[in-house]
Amino acid sequence: MKMLRLMLPIVSTAGLAGCAHEASTAPVPVAVPGMPSPELALQKSLDRISGFLGSLNERIPTPARQSVALATTPDRAMQRTPAPSARPETTPDTPEGAATSGSLHETIPPHAHEATPLYGKGVVWFGFGDGYARIRCTAGQVCIVRLQKGETMEADALAAEVGSGWRADLVRGTRGIHAGWAVVLTPSPSARSSVLRFTTNRRSYVLALEPSAPAMRIVAFTYSPNDPATQPAPQTEPAANAPVVAQTSPDFSYTISGPEAPFRPMRVYRDGGHTYIQFPPGGINSAPRLVVLAPAMIGTQPYRVIGDSYVVDGPVDDAMLIGAGAHAPVIRMTHGGKA
Repeated sequence: MKMLRLMLPIVSTAGLAGCAHEASTAPVPVAVPGMPSPELALQKSLDRISGFLGSLNERIPTPARQSVALATTPDRAMQRTPAPSARPETTPDTPEGAATSGSLHETIPPHAHEATPLYGKGVVWFGFGDGYARIRCTAGQVCIVRLQKGETMEADALAAEVGSGWRADLVRGTRGIHAGWAVVLTPSPSARSSVLRFTTNRRSYVLALEPSAPAMRIVAFTYSPNDPATQPAPQTEPAANAPVVAQTSPDFSYTISGPEAPFRPMRVYRDGGHTYIQFPPGGINSAPRLVVLAPAMIGTQPYRVIGDSYVVDGPVDDAMLIGAGAHAPVIRMTHGGKA
């Protein structure tokens, strides 16, 4: 009996040990932070670049406005006075997606050899063998066209059309998710439809560039063994039809009159077919209403906000800025020193 009492703890301990051994072999879930997604890391990098470009306008010294191109943001409605000879409004509605600043002339018509975009998570895909890619990118945005891994090219082989308002830069790959090379597209506010051609060590690309929204911030291609060595060109070249705006110096021949309101412009000027109304620091936060008196026109025309400026897509001869609320101050801006 004494021996039996001594064996019971041993048997119990063995049973517990067996349970412990059996439990230790079962899978145990452990929460381990995963590696960041390469797509997410690249998207965050692009967001930082976009934020830097968006705040660049406010940090440009005032004298540089005579030579530094400004970026544009989405349209806002601008009130215009009716023309002296009142006529019924017979202007047809502008279709959705119609061209605005920089793309007043749609010079690259749709064609059978145009590839159809496939929108993924942050990336717009084109089949290389489906035809040329139509890439949309608005001023103020940076759009990246990825090349195939291992695909390279000479930097001097990449050049945008002169006078098109587009800039194309080559980004060489490094390591990891950035191993692939890429082409960076940057449109100016006066950019127009254009065609970009370049040849790599594997194939030749033809890109139809459109300065319109929505911007395709990241573009990539899919490839197959039966793809042709080069993409087909658009049916109509933009250089034959689209007018090229002559590069001239800014025109500062404006007279500003009115009280010393917080939104009284520092200066008003024309440049590249646009009219710029530059506010003092913090003045644009007042968001005054812009009313164009001349040239008189029925309907509305968009204006844009660029850092500390309003930008009108056309020449303005006479306009007013009206503050909010009753007895709000009114600022008058006239071109050519008119009273």
